[in-house]
Amino acid sequence: MIGLKEHTKQRSNAGRAWQTLDRQKASYRRAMRPVFMRAFDEEIRPLYDRIREVGDIRDLEIPPLNHQAIKDAYRKLYLATALPFALEARKKWRKRIARKAEDDKIFESLITSEILAYLETRAGDMIVAAGDTTITLIQNLLKKLTPEILDMGLGMGEAQTMLRDRIASEWHEMKYYRTERIVRTEINRASNWGSLEGTKSLGVEMNKIWMSAFAKDSRDEHTAANGQKVDLHDAFTVWGERLQYPGDPAGRAENTINCLCGFYEELK
Repeated sequence: MIGLKEHTKQRSNAGRAWQTLDRQKASYRRAMRPVFMRAFDEEIRPLYDRIREVGDIRDLEIPPLNHQAIKDAYRKLYLATALPFALEARKKWRKRIARKAEDDKIFESLITSEILAYLETRAGDMIVAAGDTTITLIQNLLKKLTPEILDMGLGMGEAQTMLRDRIASEWHEMKYYRTERIVRTEINRASNWGSLEGTKSLGVEMNKIWMSAFAKDSRDEHTAANGQKVDLHDAFTVWGERLQYPGDPAGRAENTINCLCGFYEELK
């Protein structure tokens, strides 16, 4: 058992370590916000085109949306985040164990392929879910706005313009909150996954230690996991689930969405 003073010191050190790591991740979040804001606009652009084509807004049906824009944004996020974190983790530990850099180029090619495969499998469901959410939001907007605009007694051309403008206004707020949630979740997920894969690539026996996010909205279950130590290839147990890293999509949404926790490694 450690005393209260030592416990407080450990939490303070852990908090500073997390803040240092999160500042690094914050730069990636800033870079990816405009990418997803633009992607959400591109996703619903076919809807604006259909509104212009329809004679009566009561006859409007949602056209196939441009979900590829969201998929491309996810691809950009993971290549821009997971790859450098993987390379940095490998480089950091390679230097500590005095291993040559001759295989780094091969690793970079392999990890890039793994990132793309990860997007098609583990992250694929999340991309599909994002598209489904957009359709549901648009359906709800049309149910709300169409009768309101019809009650104004506008001509069809004016009604089309009004509907398009109202959707654009409400979509701006919706895409902001969706962007924040996705960027916060996926930057953390991608960076943690990349760091883990980069470290594992060296084949050295290590442990990994959960580093809780010392933020005001941190989950109690994640704060309690701070300092949990497992083998590099084993899973953490957090909130009753086995997670390879914070944000692991194997966990429930309530255990992973908006998670800012990290982890660090130590040699055995």
